[in-house]
Amino acid sequence: MLLTAFFLLLLAALLFSRDFWRELPYKAVPWPVAGASVCALALLWQTDAAVLDALSIHFLALTTLVLLFGLRLSCLFFVLVITLQWLMNTQDIQTLVWTLACGWLVMALNYAVYLLCYHYLPRHLFIYLFVGAFLNSALGMVVFMMLQAWYQADQYSAHQLYDSYLIFIPLAALPEALLNGMAMTLLVIYKPEWVYTFYQRIYLAGK
Repeated sequence: MLLTAFFLLLLAALLFSRDFWRELPYKAVPWPVAGASVCALALLWQTDAAVLDALSIHFLALTTLVLLFGLRLSCLFFVLVITLQWLMNTQDIQTLVWTLACGWLVMALNYAVYLLCYHYLPRHLFIYLFVGAFLNSALGMVVFMMLQAWYQADQYSAHQLYDSYLIFIPLAALPEALLNGMAMTLLVIYKPEWVYTFYQRIYLAGK
């Protein structure tokens, strides 16, 4: 718990510098969309399927959040999502802190994959949607579920974790990929100005 809290504080110090807070009120962010995204994500995380007492499976939609708002803002919004989870649930603070750490790790991974795609793959709409959104979100789900299983390793045996939780990773990763892929497809088609990581002149020109 202390190590997780230290990691979160260190990451927060790196992400949320003094300049970030100073510039935040002036950022060209669709704030109503941001508020709706936080509420929608909090509700989405409520629709889970419990497979073990301390483990459940649900949509993450963190990849969409990262691609929509960038890494730093999405990490800040995810804190609000976890706060709403705390208000709506009876989960202990230790579990919520670990969930926050896992979410930040997944979002950092998603953003790293996006940057790799941007710099090393052809800048094409298909690449952005299929690799940056679809495959990226499936990878995020795999990592998130593996971290959750590792956290509960002292409570359940490896056999229990595999048979009751880890075996569902492929079944959870595909719907997660479809959800994020479809969401980003609709956003870049109808509201590309909302998407922080999408540059129309670059991706639509295929450069």
